[in-house]
Amino acid sequence: MEFKGNTNRSMLTIAIPTYNRARYLDLCLKRICVEIAGLSEDKRCLVKVYVSDNASPDDATPKVIAQYQGMWMGAFEAVRNSKNIGPDANIAQCYESAITPYVWIMGDDDVILPGGLQKILDVLSNNEIDVLYVNNYWFKDQYTAKPRRNSGHGVLTFRSSLEFARRTNVMLTFISGVIMRSGVGLNYRNITSASNLVQLSWVFPSLRDGKVFAVIEDWVVAAQGSNSGGYGLVKVFGGNLKKISSTILSDKPELVRAIQNGTIVNFFPAFILEFRKGSSQFEDKDMTDGLKQAFGDNWRYYVFLAPLLLLPIFLARVYNMLLKAPRRLLRFALI
Repeated sequence: MEFKGNTNRSMLTIAIPTYNRARYLDLCLKRICVEIAGLSEDKRCLVKVYVSDNASPDDATPKVIAQYQGMWMGAFEAVRNSKNIGPDANIAQCYESAITPYVWIMGDDDVILPGGLQKILDVLSNNEIDVLYVNNYWFKDQYTAKPRRNSGHGVLTFRSSLEFARRTNVMLTFISGVIMRSGVGLNYRNITSASNLVQLSWVFPSLRDGKVFAVIEDWVVAAQGSNSGGYGLVKVFGGNLKKISSTILSDKPELVRAIQNGTIVNFFPAFILEFRKGSSQFEDKDMTDGLKQAFGDNWRYYVFLAPLLLLPIFLARVYNMLLKAPRRLLRFALI
């Protein structure tokens, strides 16, 4: 397959930061390739692809990039850093290199589901969107193994940043789930560097200042699970997220609360149980002190997290199952 497009008309850059993960990157680029091939010719020219190889030490990663780069004519750009600049700097480089109105940072182990790119272009072409969130699910072996059902379909549009934050909260940290306007938040790079959350330097200012937000409720992205780690989960999504949100969104405390409440209610319970089973790939030594320090001033910590940390593991699992109903009730009222 070979793709030709007038890049002067491009609307969206799909930017992929990668490091030494050729097997995952191959599937990621293959799915992008198939999605672009399935577009009409006038839509094809709207998409650019950018890959930043963060000095991968293997031979396979450059070969995979070269293979797919040969399939595009004028719409695929690849760079290879002369040295490893770290994951946050590589992600920021992907965002800052885009010259299109919108940027979609795609994790190198994530894949676009069939028809997903078309849905995104339809929304961006017909609306003045500041932040677009796309629904996603995790997979382990086969990305086609979707969850049994998805009750949400279509596109939700929000004129209120608070309502949008209630709907998305902690998932705004998931880079493959968020499509953004380009050129935002350069002045916040310093407070997000080395935080594992550099993407919030452009996501949070857009949430704060934006006027129109949207959610594609259909499945758009499948995210590879159980292959990340190497950092402290509590440090990143506890202390770092709290500091960044409180700084960038300081004049919108209701947004800070919605994001932090969602992190407590929707994010940490599953990871606590995984950590207690001994199957976590993250570097946390003791979640109890870190979570209490980050969220001990929030009553939700004592309902949704503390019992999972303190109860015997069997009772903790039962307790977490009993929380499903109140968690659903709080999902859209996290303030």
